Order: sequence, then C-alpha cells, then structure tokens
Amino acid sequence: MRWCRLVSVILLVGAPLRADQPDFKARLSAAIARAVEKNPTIGEMEARIAAARHRVGQSTALPDPEVEVGLQDVPTAHLSLRRDDFTMEKISARQRFPGVGKRGAQRRFAEAEVASLESMHADHVVVLAAEVAAELFTLAEIDARAGILESSRERLRRAASSAVERYRVGKGAQADVLRANLETTATEERLVALRGERRMVAARFNALQGLPPPETVDPVAFSDVEPSAPAAAELLRDAESRSAAIAAAAADVRRAEEQVRLAHLERRPDWMAATYYAHRIDFEDLAGASIAVNLPFFQPKRLRERESEKEAELSGARASLEAAKNEVRRGASEAYADLERSLEQARLYRASILPQAETNLAAAQEAYTVGQVDFLTYIRAALDRDMYEGELVMRRAAAWRALAALQKASGLPLIEGTPGPGEIHVEK
Repeated sequence: MRWCRLVSVILLVGAPLRADQPDFKARLSAAIARAVEKNPTIGEMEARIAAARHRVGQSTALPDPEVEVGLQDVPTAHLSLRRDDFTMEKISARQRFPGVGKRGAQRRFAEAEVASLESMHADHVVVLAAEVAAELFTLAEIDARAGILESSRERLRRAASSAVERYRVGKGAQADVLRANLETTATEERLVALRGERRMVAARFNALQGLPPPETVDPVAFSDVEPSAPAAAELLRDAESRSAAIAAAAADVRRAEEQVRLAHLERRPDWMAATYYAHRIDFEDLAGASIAVNLPFFQPKRLRERESEKEAELSGARASLEAAKNEVRRGASEAYADLERSLEQARLYRASILPQAETNLAAAQEAYTVGQVDFLTYIRAALDRDMYEGELVMRRAAAWRALAALQKASGLPLIEGTPGPGEIHVEK
C-alpha cells in the first residue's frame, strides 16, 4: 500500500526544537509508538484477536465423542447379574459427524471474524495515533498562545510604567494608568485560563499514551512547515480501497454470508455412528454398531425462519458496508475542506493581516511617543497585534488538527509515525 507522506511534522514532545533539528520527527513518532504500545485499549483488541484466532482452530473439530457405561436388563424382582441372559454390563461409544460442508463453512465464518477484528484493530491504531497527534497539536497551540500573552503582558507592564511616568510629570492622564493596569490584569487572567486548559489537554495526552495523567509534559513548539496531504480525489480513492474501517465492514459481510450458508446447510442431516460391547457373566458377550441421522427437514418452518434471519443480517451487513464507505467519504471530505480553509486563513494572517497589525502598532507607538495619539489608541493597537498573532497560531494548529481528523476519517496513516496495517504486532 502506498501511503501518503507528510512534508514534515510541526510538533515535538519535550523542550522546544526547531524544525531543522534531526530528532524533530522522531519526537512525535515516539509519542505515537508509546501510545500503540501502552494504551490499554490496544491490549484489549489484541486479546480479542488472539481469542478469535483460537476459535478458527476449533471450528473444524468434530463434536466430542460420547462414552456410556451401564447395566442393562437387570431384573427388578431379584437383583442379579446372573439370573437373566439379557442382563449385561454394557459400554457404548458414539460420535456425531456434521453434515457435508458445515465444518468448512464454520471455519470460513471464524476466519472472517478474525479478519474483521484485525481490520478494526488497524483502524483503531490509526485513530489512536491521530488523537495523540491532535492533542500534541493543541498543546503546541496553547504554548504558543501563552508565549504571546506573556510578551503582551511585558509590553503592557512597560506601557503602564510609561503611563505612570508621564502622569507623574503632568503629561499623561490617570485613566491611562488605570487602563494599562486593567489590561495587564486581564492578560494575567487569560494566562491562568490557558495554563488550566493545558493541564487538561496534557492529562488527555498522557492518558492516550498509557502514562499517569498528572505527569508533566514539556513545552511543545511549532515549526514554520505547513501540513500537506495528497490531492482530494487521490486520497478518497485510497481511503475507499484501503481504509481499515471499510475492510472491517467488508469482513462483517463475509461473516454474514457464511452464516447464511450455514443456515442453508442446516437442511443437511448430521450423522451419528455408535458401537457397543456388552458383557454377560454366564452367557455369551454381545457387540453391535449403528448409524443414525437427524431429520432437520421435518422442521421446515424453523429452517425457513433461520434462513430468513441470516438473510436479514446479511442485508444489514451490506448496508453497514455502504454506510462505512459513505462515512469515510463524508468525514474525509469535511476534514480536507477544513485543512484547506485553515491553511488559506493562516497564509492570509501571515502574509497580510499580521504585518498590517505590526505596522499599525509601530505607527501608534511612534505617534504616542510624540503625543499625536492618546494612550488608548496605542494600547488598542498593541492588543490588536497580539490578538492577530494568536489567531495565526490558532489557524496553524487548526490545520494540523484537520490533518489528524483527515487521518482519523480516511483510515490512512497520514501522520508520520503511524504504523500501517502490516506493522501492527498482535500476539498469537
């Protein structure tokens, strides 16, 4: 399978790194690998697959043979094993043989169940990796926004000091000092909120990796590289043909087909072979053998209802397969549109809006210095510049989360470090 390759990864676990550092990609891959190894839901799925594989080996086994030991024809008036020539000590053995084709259908049903679980596991791993990456992208967004707010707080503190000095010498108003202090305090409140939000995101990020939720997560840094994905048409084709979720639904259809086949095969009788040996104390020993068949066709209504039940389940499985394909197309299309929108918005902020805000701030600062604008105009320009920088960070993070959503919806390992179906190890 040809997987989509990313241009780069923007985030890392640990201290902030630049995008050109050699272990940049490895940090995100390490978080995904840790989640695949340690997340308890992975162990649950692997155990279910191992159990299903053991059911395959059982599916073609014959039913357990039966052995019967007893006394036969003992007279009730005078309990004795010698008085009657019909009295005997008897041992019998029986073995049932399923009708022709039933064991093969049972094996194919069990194999389809294994294929379904393996596909569900592969899809689960892809989804888990996307969730780990999305939480990491959110941490990077929060850290970047916190950095902007800290810079804004320092700028406001300097502005407050300047306002106090101007007020002291009679060149400023007391309202300017109060406004600067108010904005500084408001910035502190936003920082407190971001720190609380980061703790919640970090707890989810740790839990996905099977780590203690309170464990500290070091700062996460953005790079300047944009996320990329294949063309929409190509991605949708790959998703429909290779999505693990669609493969799981197709395996469910195969399993339902085998159940229908088994229901039809119930019309074929099962065979029972039996033999016995009887010991008589004063008479000659006896032995015998017999073959019996059941007659399922004497219950036509039950057979018809059974077949109708399995046909209905097959129709439902086929509808689920079409629904899975439709859900993949819908989810992938939505995530792709979100990715393109976020990228366009980020480029607009980076190339136009933020430079204009910086120019406006520089002009307002210079005009305030020479007394051409009031303090409120200068503060508003500074806050606008920081707000637009925060918006840029949020758009960049949204683009990366859209890539994670695209991986989650399509079932394709778009984020580097996500294992493909052939790379997932399941204990046998």
